[in-house]
Formats: sequence, structure tokens, C-alpha cells
Amino acid sequence: MDNAKNHNPAPPVARTPDTCRSPSALFPLWTLAGELKFILQIFFLWMLLFLFFRAGLLLSNAVLFSSVPAKTLFTSFLVGCRFDCLVACQIVLPLLAWLLIPRVGWQYSVRIVRWMPLVLTILWSPLLFLAMAEWQFYGEFQDRFNNLAVQYLNDSPFIVLSMLWHGYPLARYACIWLLMAGLLYYCLKLLLRRSGLPGTFTWMRYTARILPFGLLLTIFLVIGARGTLWRGPPLRWGDACFSDCAAANQLALNGIFTLSRTIEQRSRNSRASAWIKTMPADRALAVTRDLVLQSGDRLLVPAEYPLLRVPGESPRAVQFSPRPRNLVIILMESFLGEFVGALGAPYNATPCFDQLSKKGMLFDHFFSQGTHTHQGLFATICSVPNLPGFEFLMSDTAGKQPFRSLPAILSEQGYQTVYVYNGNPTWDNQEGFFRNQGMRHFVGREDYINPLHNDPTWGVSDEDMFMRAAVEMDRLCAKGPAFALLQTLSNHAPFNLPPPAPFNDISGPRHLLPRLNGLRYADWALGKFFDSASQKPWFRETLFVVLADHGFAFESKQADIDLDEYHIPLLIYYPGDTRYAGRRIHTVGSQVDVLPTSLGLLEVRYAGQSWGRDLFRLDARDRGWAVIKPAGSSQKAALIHDDSLLILKPGFNPELYKFELNPWHAVKTSGQTGMASSLARDASAYLQTAITALITKHAGITSQKIRDLTITSQLLQNHDAVAAVKAE
Repeated sequence: MDNAKNHNPAPPVARTPDTCRSPSALFPLWTLAGELKFILQIFFLWMLLFLFFRAGLLLSNAVLFSSVPAKTLFTSFLVGCRFDCLVACQIVLPLLAWLLIPRVGWQYSVRIVRWMPLVLTILWSPLLFLAMAEWQFYGEFQDRFNNLAVQYLNDSPFIVLSMLWHGYPLARYACIWLLMAGLLYYCLKLLLRRSGLPGTFTWMRYTARILPFGLLLTIFLVIGARGTLWRGPPLRWGDACFSDCAAANQLALNGIFTLSRTIEQRSRNSRASAWIKTMPADRALAVTRDLVLQSGDRLLVPAEYPLLRVPGESPRAVQFSPRPRNLVIILMESFLGEFVGALGAPYNATPCFDQLSKKGMLFDHFFSQGTHTHQGLFATICSVPNLPGFEFLMSDTAGKQPFRSLPAILSEQGYQTVYVYNGNPTWDNQEGFFRNQGMRHFVGREDYINPLHNDPTWGVSDEDMFMRAAVEMDRLCAKGPAFALLQTLSNHAPFNLPPPAPFNDISGPRHLLPRLNGLRYADWALGKFFDSASQKPWFRETLFVVLADHGFAFESKQADIDLDEYHIPLLIYYPGDTRYAGRRIHTVGSQVDVLPTSLGLLEVRYAGQSWGRDLFRLDARDRGWAVIKPAGSSQKAALIHDDSLLILKPGFNPELYKFELNPWHAVKTSGQTGMASSLARDASAYLQTAITALITKHAGITSQKIRDLTITSQLLQNHDAVAAVKAE
């Protein structure tokens, strides 16, 4: 009794998360601290949410995916994990930064952490709503969130809200949204409790346990936010184009990813605003059609698509017999006209091309659209000009449109298509862009077996590329007519060429020798390709189009835009008909003219929206024209007409020059305000119409819609013919 009375039990100790267990038990060295565990769990939670939303998109639009094989749909989910990972990493990175900053007194306070689930739910609920709203958006437009989603809200949000309220099951979506938000809140509270937060802050704990793991997790999330490893380019929409099925490719995307890229693109497009208000839209359209349309061209849906047309059948200055069966376009890296012997250059850098030009038709007033490869690629293959605000069209969301490109048109005609490249075809989003345009086969640096030379920076040599191109042509031509796009790369800094050089007679200034050596090697590889191809059965049936992707700067400036940077050769060579061999053509043209000119020589009937012209269907008095633009973010643009160069800069008076090529020389003129005003009107109208078409998604059109329009047009023609007979 006395012992019991004298015994004073110790007072109870308040139990907190950090005092329930020893520090070593709570945060052993081999486990993550609570903060980092919380971040990782939130990352995986978002991955599960995105999986749910992708499945919801599939099920809510089941009819649109009914023809897609199950295996392809499964691959869409796997590819989509990359986009989901990117968005999830970007969502949790700010939270990681907040948790890793050591702020004593508030970071780990119970009050702040207690409200964290609610705050995060409020911040992230709009993302849940957007992900669900995309189910309906995709059903309406068969596309992930794009410029239309932003444009509608920007134009009239009240009309959009009224349309949604009266036309869509908003109540159902609101209930699902609230349910998802409640579930998110519950999960965040559960994860927070299980992570052991809030903890007691000490510098020893921070530096020994949180900081090292935090840095590792930060590296992981930064890499995830790029969507790829260090060596690769950041994830882009083209990486979702893994198949020939557009619906499967769209399913692989992430709507928040596409919406953020669209908003980013719109901010960049603001640079183009100065060009889309230069004149009334109807006047700009009329001027553009006067520039581009040729005799006999028939417009399709002129109220909707500015230049969508069926080319006319007016007389041609060149018509091959027999008609070419195949098409090979060779884009020569940095093959500047000022260095080409056939165009008057003194360097002896292009003897093979010079000899080849005697067998074909050489255009000596031809120009690139910019000074970067991707601008030459999309201008040549899609006939889309380089435009202010859209200098990186292949990577931008505006480039997702189905342009009427060479691979798209020729695929419809039964052609096999292939793109052969020295380097990584994902560079500049090339594979994704061209796969979306109808290209079916790709060869990149990883597809070469035991190449003769492999530059660690760019890829295999031009000789390797051309050897593989011949093999691909053998394979494709055995199946039917073929279209091949070949892109060289060796003539690019750092000019790492295969030793020993197969030539020793280069002449020129010492500071130009690296460039001249690269140019000469590319020319040698080109000559070797034609020597090999001439022994192939498909050679005499193939139309070869050889041009540069772009030029480069090497002279002192004589004008605000120096044409020697854009002057490139265009050679059209058809071994099956030698009647036109050795022709020298002075007509002005640019890369957007390659598509209509090539298809005209192939005698392919098609409907397209080219921003160029068939150079062999011009009126005899037409000396041609070209609109070009520098590659960067500069707002400058130029119109070349005959021997006149007009340079336009928003907010400044146009500058008119008279110029000569090889060697480049320009003199500013005065007293020709009438001519300057006329050329400025033409260039401004052309740029305004093209930019507007890109922004409003009317620069591209699907093959299915083309077929529908063609059928409708034929029905209308038949109806008119019957009506005319009845009238008689």
C-alpha cells in the first residue's frame, strides 16, 4: 500500500510523428525522407490519373477508334506514358522545390502542412476538368486540345459557355469532376499521413538525408520534364506519331501537353500579328490568288481554303516521254549557289554536280526559304513557306496540320515512300512531322550496319547515306512506283569527313577550306551515287530533283537581306528523256515551287494547297518570283522578282534593290516608288494569307476530306451537265 502510494508514475509524453519512433527508425539512411516519398507518390498518382483520362477518351469516343487494332491501341497507351510522365514531372517540380527549401518555422509547421491537400486540390482541379473536357473536344474535332480550344474562348467565352451548357452533358461532367476532385483530396491526405509529415527540421537531417535524395529526385524530374534523356531532343508532338493510324497517334498524346504547347505557340505567334493586319483579308486573298494560281487551276471550297485547288492542264514547257515512274528528291546540306561551279563559282568544289547539270535542267535564280534545314524540308516537301512566327513549323503545334505534301499525295497514288538521312530522324521533329504527312519508311543513323564512317556529332557519312538510298530504291521499286527523300549531312560543321579525302584539287581562300572540303566531299558522294544508280533498272524511270536545303553567310552585307545566303541551285534530271539536257533556266523560284513542278512532270492529277507554282506552266512573259524570310525570329521578309529585291520590315518603308548573283552585288534604288509599292502589296498579301491559314488550321486538309470534296464536285458537275442538256 505504502509503496503504491509513494509511487508517482511519470507523466505521459506527447506522441508526435517524430517521437513515436527513433529518428533512425523513422528515417533510416537507405530510405527516402517523408518529403521525397510524398513527391514520388504524387507523381505516380498523376500517372494513374492520366491513364484513367486516356481510357476515358478511348471509351467515350469508341466509334472513332473502332477500326484501330487492339495491339495499336495498347501501343498508344505505352507511348502515351512518355507524355504523361513529362506533364506529371512538370506538375510536381514546383512542389519539390518548395519542400526542399529549408525555411525554419513554416516549412514543417503543422498548420501549413495540414492545409496542403486542400491547397493542392484547388490548384490541380482545373487540370482534372481540362482532361475530362477533352473527351468531348476530341469527339467534335478528332484532335487533342489545339488552337481552336484557345481561339474559341478568346473570341467569345460567353457564347462558348452557352454552347456547352445547351449542347453538352455538363451536369454529368461536373459530377465526375467533383468526384475526381474529392478523390484527389482524399488521396493527398492519405499520402501526406503515410509519408510522416510534418517532421522536425534540423540541418543535420536536411543535409544528410533530404538534400542528397532531393538532388537525385530533382535530376529525375527535370529529365522527365524534358521527356527524354540528356542526348535526345525534348519530347514533341511528333514523338506520338508511331503508326500510320492518326487516331492511335492522337490517343498517345496528352491533352495538357498539347494545350500548353498551343498557348506557348500563340505567344510566339504574336510576332506575326504585324503581318496579318496589313490589308483587308479579302483583298489579301485576291492578291495572293493572282500571284499563285495558274491558267486552268480550279479552286475547291474557296470560301474555306485559300489555295486548295486542282491544277489546270495548260500547255507545259517541258513534258517528258515516257512519263517518269519514280521521284527522288536530294536535299544537299548547305549547298550554296555561290560555291557551285555550274553557277559561276571559281572554287572547283562541285565538279560532279557541274557535270550532272549538263544532263538536266538547271535553275540559276532559285532560292531557299531560310537558312536552316527544317525550313528547307517543310518548304520543299509540303510547299509551305517560311513565315514570321512559324520559323520552326515542324516542331510547332501548327505543323500538326495534314498538309498536302509530296508523300501524302504520292501515297494516295500508290507510291512507296522513304526518307533516308545520315543522322537521327527525330532531330527537328523530322520523323514525327513527316510521318504525319504520309511518309511511311525512315532510315536514320541507328539503321546503318557497319557504316564506313560515323561522326559522333551528326551521324554516318554522305557516302553511307547514298549507298543505303540505292538499296532502299531497289526494295521500294520492286513493289511499285517510289518516292525517296534523301538528305545529306556531311557538309556541316565540324566537317568531320571520312579520311582520306577522295580528292586533292580544292582551291580557295584558307578560311573557306573547311567549308570547301565539306562541299567537295558531298559533291563526290553525289557523283558516286549517280554512277551506282545508273546501273539500276529503275534509273531511267526516275525523275531526280537535286537542290540545297539552305545556304549560309560568308560575305559582307550589301543589303538588309543578302541573297547570297539563300541562292541555291535547282537541278531537274530525267535520264529517260534527254531532249531537255543542258538547259539553263533563269526563272525566279523557291523551294515551295518544287512540289507543284515535280508533280507536274510526273503528270500526277491531284488536289492540293501549294503555296508555289509549277515552273513549267508559267506564261512566257512570267519571270517568276519568290518570297523568303530569314531563319530566326526576325520579322524581315523579302520578295524577289526578276532582278529586283524588295525587303519588308513592319513599321518601316520597303527597301528596293537591284541585284546580281555570282558574285553577289546589290544596289539600293530610288525613284521607283510605284514598283516598290506593288511588290510590297504582293509580299504582304502573300504572307498575311499564309499566316492566317496556318493560325486558323486551313493550311492543311485530310485526304478523306479531299475525297469527299472531289466526289461532291463531280456530282455538282454531273448535275450541271444534266441541267444543261434538259435546258437544250
